[in-house]
Amino acid sequence: YEYIRWIVNDDVDPKTLDLASDTKRIQDLRGNHLLLFTSYWSIDWALEHNKGLELREFGTN
Repeated sequence: YEYIRWIVNDDVDPKTLDLASDTKRIQDLRGNHLLLFTSYWSIDWALEHNKGLELREFGTN
């Protein structure tokens, strides 16, 4: 996995997201939800198929 994104939306249940088959859902030690992607295409897929989903690049404040 090359691309890590935080899920910004507090009201989103990661289990209900429509994601590409190669995308992984993870949770950090603080309970924050992240998505692991293999390509930009998978990121675009997630954003296009989950209306209102907001993602933030890992490592940014």
